[in-house]
Amino acid sequence: MKCKICGSANISQVIDLGKQPFANKYPRNKFEIFKEKKFNLKIFFCKRCKASQIKRIVNRKILFEDYYYLSSVNKKLKEHFENLSFKLKKYNFVVDIGSNDGILLEPLKKLKISSIGIDPSKNVGKIANDRGLKTFIGFFDNRMIKKILKEYQKPDLIVASSVVTHLKNPILFSKNIKEFIKKNGTLIIEIEYLQNFLKNVEYERFYFDRPFYYSANSIKELFKNVQMKLYDIERIDVHGGSLRFYIKNSLDCKITKRCEKILNNEKQTLNLNTFKLFNKKIYQHSKYLKDQLIRFKRRNKIVIGYGCPARVSTITNFSKINSDLIKYIIDDSPLKQNRFTPGMHIKILPRKNNLSNINVVMVFAYEYFKDIKKIFKNKKVIFFKPIPFTKLL
Repeated sequence: MKCKICGSANISQVIDLGKQPFANKYPRNKFEIFKEKKFNLKIFFCKRCKASQIKRIVNRKILFEDYYYLSSVNKKLKEHFENLSFKLKKYNFVVDIGSNDGILLEPLKKLKISSIGIDPSKNVGKIANDRGLKTFIGFFDNRMIKKILKEYQKPDLIVASSVVTHLKNPILFSKNIKEFIKKNGTLIIEIEYLQNFLKNVEYERFYFDRPFYYSANSIKELFKNVQMKLYDIERIDVHGGSLRFYIKNSLDCKITKRCEKILNNEKQTLNLNTFKLFNKKIYQHSKYLKDQLIRFKRRNKIVIGYGCPARVSTITNFSKINSDLIKYIIDDSPLKQNRFTPGMHIKILPRKNNLSNINVVMVFAYEYFKDIKKIFKNKKVIFFKPIPFTKLL
């Protein structure tokens, strides 16, 4: 196996999360549960560009044409993209790749910044278009580029938030960006950061939707090959700690000090030993979580979950946690409600009529705990983050 980002053969398996289903496919009934499949989830690490990746890349159409994640359901995420939109006032034409339900397109429209979106999910893209947020439904490829350029000019800014981790072919993506973007145009990429996963023991961030887990060095390498330059990096607090990369369609720009600092830090700290330590912690924390849930059950405590992001699938399948230990999970997305979690088949319910007679809440969407806590105001419940198992106050 060679690295699909830099082509190096200096790549090693570092994590095995066992048999896992597709983390964003929520079965509705016994028939869909019966059809569900699981595959070995093994993670590899490239010592050259310092990226991690899954060996088995599942067909992107299976995963994304029918999708169950709505960005705008999340209040904090909406605020994040509203804040980003104010930074984009100087640009003439913005294209948002992976625009979902129009979470960035909406504030751009309010600011009268010319923009369009691209999203592969038919059901989610329709939601955006029905709201008057121009979205091209399909994957970002050469065919899509030609289609857009028949109607629009080349963009001077492209935004791709939580997109590059989901790609089948990152090198082809970088080439398509180069073809699509204006000369001296800017690409903004936001990713959940590999270094944070390891630091915070977030093994739940690994699942089949995302074949790639990037370091700053791997992003730099990916776009350097098409004569685009990573020149700045901003730390952002969405998704538990992410990075925002600024990449120029030109080699003639200076690198910021904060960008250099992150790149140099990775070279010293991101290695095979980091993953060895991480692997030990995965098993320790997973066992501890399950032991605590068993203890609650023995004490007749009613445990539910709140928030059903993809990480629920990785955690519950790796730890073998089902509805015997977590009665149900509440999620505010109507697309997930009255379905089941992948693999372990815990019922997903709406908030209404499901907040009573509860003792313990496992907060899977822990980045948004402040907002979740308000929902349970005046109710005597205890909140925990699942991994590492921590009481939330």
